[in-house]
Amino acid sequence: MEETHFELQNLVVKPKNVKVRSFCDLSISFSLNCDLPKDTWLVFRFRGGRNNKNDWYFLQTQDKNENGYCKLKLLNESAKFISLVITGKELLIKFLISEQNGIKQNSVFKFKVFNTLAQSLEEKNKKIEVFVGFPSKKPFQLENRPTFNVINDQFDHLTIICPSSVAINEDFRILIRAEDKYKNLVKNFSGKLQLFELKGDSNKHHICDAHLNHDNSGIFRKEGLKFSDLGIFFIGVYFNNSIFISNPIVCRENVSKKKLYWGFIHGHTLKSDGMRELDEYFTNLLNAGLDFGTSTEHDHLWETNDKDFEEIRKKIKKYNKDGTFVSIFGYEWGSWYSGYGDICIYYFDDNIPVLSSDLHRYSSTKKLIKNLRRYKDKVIMIAHHTALRPGSRNWEYFDNSLEKLVEIYSTWGCQEYSFTHGNPLPPRYKFFSYGKYARKRGAIIEKKNAFVSDALIKGYKLGFTAGGDDHFGIYPSGSIDPDNGIYPPGIMAVWAENLTKVSIWRALNNRKCYGTTGPRVVIEFYIETFFMGDIIDLKKNPHLKVRRNIHFSIISLITIEKVELIRNNVVIKEYLPNLKQFDSNLIDLEDFNALALKHTVEKKERFLFYYLRVFLLKNNMAWSSPIWLINSS
Repeated sequence: MEETHFELQNLVVKPKNVKVRSFCDLSISFSLNCDLPKDTWLVFRFRGGRNNKNDWYFLQTQDKNENGYCKLKLLNESAKFISLVITGKELLIKFLISEQNGIKQNSVFKFKVFNTLAQSLEEKNKKIEVFVGFPSKKPFQLENRPTFNVINDQFDHLTIICPSSVAINEDFRILIRAEDKYKNLVKNFSGKLQLFELKGDSNKHHICDAHLNHDNSGIFRKEGLKFSDLGIFFIGVYFNNSIFISNPIVCRENVSKKKLYWGFIHGHTLKSDGMRELDEYFTNLLNAGLDFGTSTEHDHLWETNDKDFEEIRKKIKKYNKDGTFVSIFGYEWGSWYSGYGDICIYYFDDNIPVLSSDLHRYSSTKKLIKNLRRYKDKVIMIAHHTALRPGSRNWEYFDNSLEKLVEIYSTWGCQEYSFTHGNPLPPRYKFFSYGKYARKRGAIIEKKNAFVSDALIKGYKLGFTAGGDDHFGIYPSGSIDPDNGIYPPGIMAVWAENLTKVSIWRALNNRKCYGTTGPRVVIEFYIETFFMGDIIDLKKNPHLKVRRNIHFSIISLITIEKVELIRNNVVIKEYLPNLKQFDSNLIDLEDFNALALKHTVEKKERFLFYYLRVFLLKNNMAWSSPIWLINSS
């Protein structure tokens, strides 16, 4: 009998629904259409593999009075099993059949788990993968796997998402999400909401009331709001004797100024190793109140094939709508464990082919760059977890005409600088554990000379993005932190003329962007009239050689604890505002010639660079893209 025909039969799973982060019992009964000889493994996997990402806990077979106790038996007959539990990146239990005569086809199994702790992620058709490993053969997964639903119905808070910048008397809309403790949408939410406009500590203006019923899916959008005054505003929502506050909104008179848009451009779906279908993934991007976003499946031929990428391109066209939501095609190139690093590649045009690292002609960074140069200005390369070992980036292979941005923060931590130099969110690997005394993060595994700071000191002109490598696909711009040893995903901001594909692409190419660990912090950073991402030619601006007026503004819902002004990777000024709004000016009078570094490739170029590193409450951070001053002799 062919292995592909092996399947679970007469499958019954009880219950069909369990609640997120609850202790629950599970029962699975089934029969198999094959004999299982002695020394065969029967495996039940709750977590692990390419598309089964979660934070489920507790499987054990030693003590029926402890959480996660498991047992396997046959109905109406006896059988001997030896159990083995695997925890960590995978959570599974293996039963070795020790019956001398094995177990015959059509025998009825009953697998039970008592008081196991469900994952914090809501998921329809959450699967338990079942494998059979015949003696001396590699285990294979059985068809018709058990599934049930992980649901939520416990309201915890409202999240209010607003545009970060509007013009005076300009119509805008807000999004309100009813969420549980783990930021899943509460789909049966209902109640009366009171919306207020907040400005300062005491200026509060009632906007309207909203009555939500059970069929709103936990999402409420309010159109037609506007401010008739200039300043910094918040939207407050009163519900059930509590007030929930939005991200800050900056209202300005100058409508021609660039606006701030928020996006998430590095995530995975079932087309590679994520959890969600493409449509659900993009719907969740929209329901997270994002302005732009895309998926970035792996380029490996065994994982995401040409047909998959063609489907992805069609979905991106479907969801891309100027003025509402912008999406561009991208994928993650990665010659894993090779020293070339993982690089997300984005295309402005739809007809540029995917360059797979599995093919010899594209299998190194040097080859990749050579083959992408023909698409200059239509391609953007963004390196991912540059200092994470393995998967680090060798900065010796680089082309600044293609690679203008770098992912400074992702679920793998901050790639800016080393833990030994004070990085509070250093690159780490996964570590799975749960409980009051569990170690929260995995080991720090940094790669020397692979940080963003190492690229900047070479003279590379890299703006900053953040977010990346989300595999859950449920709230990619939120601060959710499933207890599985990696960091929460971040978010990126772009200053652009308008919400169109052309404008967002232009802003990315010109490094008019920055990243945060999740909060929608408004950051503006200038040297004179030059803005973050700019490259200042000192031949055209000779006065900046001896005097540079540096000024910035930061506005946050979360308290700003510390701001560091960085020059050439050195903190030249530290601020401790303990405020939610902070502005500052600094005059740098140090002579350019005394400070300038020499470009490692463009030998005639000497340069300085400046940027902001921002520390917020609750271990959050943000980074402005740098500004460079260059002098080429």
